[in-house]
Amino acid sequence: MIRTVASLLAQSRTPDEIIVLASDTPLDIARKLYTGVTFYAEPNLDDWGHEKRAKGLDLATSDYTGWFNHDDSYDKTYIEKMMAKAEDGSDVVFCGWSKSSTPNFSAGSSTSGNYIAKTSYARSVGYEDRHYEADGTFINGLADQGGKITRVEEVLYFHNEVKE
Repeated sequence: MIRTVASLLAQSRTPDEIIVLASDTPLDIARKLYTGVTFYAEPNLDDWGHEKRAKGLDLATSDYTGWFNHDDSYDKTYIEKMMAKAEDGSDVVFCGWSKSSTPNFSAGSSTSGNYIAKTSYARSVGYEDRHYEADGTFINGLADQGGKITRVEEVLYFHNEVKE
């Protein structure tokens, strides 16, 4: 969690809000370390974090929402470049990640954390599933809505890697 929060706070464009739903972090210490970040204690339900993703979508107040895993890091321009495409009218924006620099926006070739979605658009799909491939179900739901989906043509997301 520390890696991801630090990566988000170091962005060239600051996120409007950061909401962390954590099951294994001493929240009193985290709150002191990261002012401006909202922390919620959530139990680990062994559902691959899908309940936390759904709750985060419910709690989000910004126009766009992204999902960021505890073991990932992001290029310092991730939010800046993703939001530049979003502000051109996209409902979903996605980018390449370190293991696949040429993804398609569909289940099996995109993973949670390398896309952002207009919050209202994501809520219209809903994050209802809790099975192993629930991210894929959600991604397919976003793609099937018929909205504008845009790709940033560079790797900005690093799965299970530290990117300085």
